Amino acid sequence: MEELTAALTELEAPFRTLVDDSEWAHASVEGLVLDLGTWWSADALTRLQPQVTFSDAFTEASRHNGGTYVEGYVWADGLAVAAAWCGLGGAVVYGPRADAYLGVALSPHFCRRIQQRNGTAAVLMSKHPRLLPLLRDGLPRGAVLPGGRPGPRSLDA
Repeated sequence: MEELTAALTELEAPFRTLVDDSEWAHASVEGLVLDLGTWWSADALTRLQPQVTFSDAFTEASRHNGGTYVEGYVWADGLAVAAAWCGLGGAVVYGPRADAYLGVALSPHFCRRIQQRNGTAAVLMSKHPRLLPLLRDGLPRGAVLPGGRPGPRSLDA
């Protein structure tokens, strides 16, 4: 978890002035995940895959009672990698094989709206220019769902 936090902090660093000087909610997508993300855990029951597409994770979340679509970063093979998975509570139910999972649980309504508007399967990880208002103003009320354990910048951490 420490390696993933350090890698994301390093990727966010060049953009920190947006938050510090311009009062943006999040400096970058990495900063958004550090700010709002929670830690998730895989266990023996997790269906792990070498790779999971954003659309597969979204579909899988809709198949599980209480399943949540999560986007964020995983620590895999010594790298921070943008990823999506299906979470339930604090567990990864279906997702990519990784050593650590830090992500934002997103509401289906918010996901569909962004996916349709941007024409991408990824919601936050698409790095689409239309995401800039979300970085500047923050995610709308109801976009983030509960799940996972407190993340690096959580008030509960």
